[in-house]
Amino acid sequence: SAAQSEQLKSIIDIFAGEFGIKDNLQEEMLRIILKRFIITYTRIAREKCGVTPEQEKAFDIVRRFYILVDQHFREKKQVQDYADLLFRSPKTLSNLFASCGVPSPLRIIHERIESEAKRLLLYTPKSAKEISELLGFEDLSTFSRFFKKMTGESVSDFRKSNTTGNIAN
Repeated sequence: SAAQSEQLKSIIDIFAGEFGIKDNLQEEMLRIILKRFIITYTRIAREKCGVTPEQEKAFDIVRRFYILVDQHFREKKQVQDYADLLFRSPKTLSNLFASCGVPSPLRIIHERIESEAKRLLLYTPKSAKEISELLGFEDLSTFSRFFKKMTGESVSDFRKSNTTGNIAN
């Protein structure tokens, strides 16, 4: 809603303002503001998804899944890996995600890997081989196939069409 968007924009503005303050408290303040953003966003997501008190546990599992993917996507690529960490079966996770109306667990893992690959391609001078290794792929060809399947273009074509002075040397 407009009110929710304004609420998030307000937090983002505070966050941006804090970047201009350079002192020994900045890191802690940024951490607090980020926590506030995450909590606010989670509340909005609960409302949007119509999470009832009975569904709270399922919603929490989905939220924890996202956190685990963010922490382990470089080394854990299978739903089974995350299911083990959550003490659930992959089938249970898939059913839970479907009931919450979110993408499948495997899709979430793949999108996180894709996002990091794009970030590394756009903002670092690392080669595709280096990025492949950083993301935990067995070899460059496996990474290249994955990237092409996810984005519809090759690694080199993506970098060419999206970099215009972005790469930090």
